[in-house]
Amino acid sequence: MSNDSLRSEFNQVLALVQEQMRDLSHIEQRRSVMTATAAAADGLVEVTVNAQRTVVKTVVDESYLEDFELADLGGHVTGAAQAAVRQLDARAKELLAPMNERRKAVSEISGNVIGLPGFREALAEVSAMGDKLTSTPEPTEPHEADASSFPTIRS
Repeated sequence: MSNDSLRSEFNQVLALVQEQMRDLSHIEQRRSVMTATAAAADGLVEVTVNAQRTVVKTVVDESYLEDFELADLGGHVTGAAQAAVRQLDARAKELLAPMNERRKAVSEISGNVIGLPGFREALAEVSAMGDKLTSTPEPTEPHEADASSFPTIRS
């Protein structure tokens, strides 16, 4: 491979890595504040989860007992929470799609430049940062404002 083509390939990889680094903190910040809300029991039960998959709000309409049994409430809350987590996962996947595409492109074109001194280590570091974003966030302790153990009853 000629020096010019190697230089061109290196510049392509470097540009993709730089773009990845610029987007990394922006995407991480957006993902960390994401929430999702889902409903169950014909919309009478709503549950909101945060980016750490922690339930931060539960709302039960006061008319719930007119149509549903109290014994079923736990199942409706659980179902709504699971649906909210699925929404959150889908939005996170969508948010991370451009980064995953760039990672794939870097892997595909970096074959000849990977032998350059220090390049393999730098590429591994960028890859590790992307892996951190695609992993499931660790649950956190609820904040004081979120610590109520009782659902909100909407009137």
